[in-house]
Amino acid sequence: MKFRKKNKYFLKKYKRNRYVRNEYFWKKKSLNNKIYTKSKIFAKFYKIITIFFMTILYSFNIFINENIEQNNNYGLTSEQKMKDYLTKNFSIMKRFECVDCGFFSFYIVYLGCINKLLSIGKIPIVDLKTYANAFNKGNTSIYNPWELFFYQPYNYTIEEVLAYAKNYEYYQCSKNNYRPNEINIYDHKDQMIFWHDFANKYIPVRNEIIKEAEDIMKQLFGNSKNVLGVKIRGTDYISLRPYGHSIPPKVEEVILDVKKMDEQYNYDFIFFASEDELIKQKFSSEFKNKIKLLNPNVVVKYSYTDNHRISVNKNIYGNLEYLKNYILNTIILSKCLDFVTSRCCGATGVYILTKGFRYSKAYNLGEYKI
Repeated sequence: MKFRKKNKYFLKKYKRNRYVRNEYFWKKKSLNNKIYTKSKIFAKFYKIITIFFMTILYSFNIFINENIEQNNNYGLTSEQKMKDYLTKNFSIMKRFECVDCGFFSFYIVYLGCINKLLSIGKIPIVDLKTYANAFNKGNTSIYNPWELFFYQPYNYTIEEVLAYAKNYEYYQCSKNNYRPNEINIYDHKDQMIFWHDFANKYIPVRNEIIKEAEDIMKQLFGNSKNVLGVKIRGTDYISLRPYGHSIPPKVEEVILDVKKMDEQYNYDFIFFASEDELIKQKFSSEFKNKIKLLNPNVVVKYSYTDNHRISVNKNIYGNLEYLKNYILNTIILSKCLDFVTSRCCGATGVYILTKGFRYSKAYNLGEYKI
């Protein structure tokens, strides 16, 4: 009897202890599972975070390298570039047919040459350095004026090509059917879009020049986007009557049209650009507080009796400060909401650089025949 009771007591105690042991075992296992689960979740989270930041870092690295590659116009930046100099054909573009033409006349002609050379597998290099022209003042030992304001196609430079390229040639650019049509581009939106994309791909404006133009716009217009751009060509067009070039409108006609537009759209500002000081004065006196000008330190002194192009005027010939202001004017006009202009190469440059206007008008008064 005592043994049975004792045995019964022992068995009860054993069961109870076993239960306790089992409970401890499952609690421990459950705790381990929880720790394991949390560790697994944390590991996945850590992996996702790592991948995310590595992706950002990789993208940023690519962005930095691309910008360094694009902006470093002077000096070899990659092994691939050196290989290209040994294996590819380069064409250094010169323009002798009109060395005293304006900058955007060169811009349009060079665009056509780039288009043509690319079609035959050549790499074009824009040259305003190695021959006398209106922008280097005949000094071929200094920098390439082009590269102060625009990038080269594919980022190769004259200095590098002459130093490293195995195959290169000098190519004489002239007006051809591959270039933008500066007379009719205003009326053909598909042409404007094509040449905007083409120019932005192969000869984009330098980043620092765009930044400077945007800073000037901030100073002139504040945060306003309601700005009308106006460009009038005068001086040598009126004086020389160059064959095939568009006849500019009279200032009084443009003033009347701009007044009508201002009544309709109530512009905050009117940004005006002209190389002719007399035209500037007339326009400024009409629109007073609304008118905004980018006045360069160098003022063009031009007489309608002078029988030469404005670009060879003695006080701006080879003057890079004047050229820079001219390009800044063109960029700012391209960013205006609306645009009114006479037809000329500078206006064509505006239409190529713009992403689009709400409304634009280019006066079509025919062309000079004699």
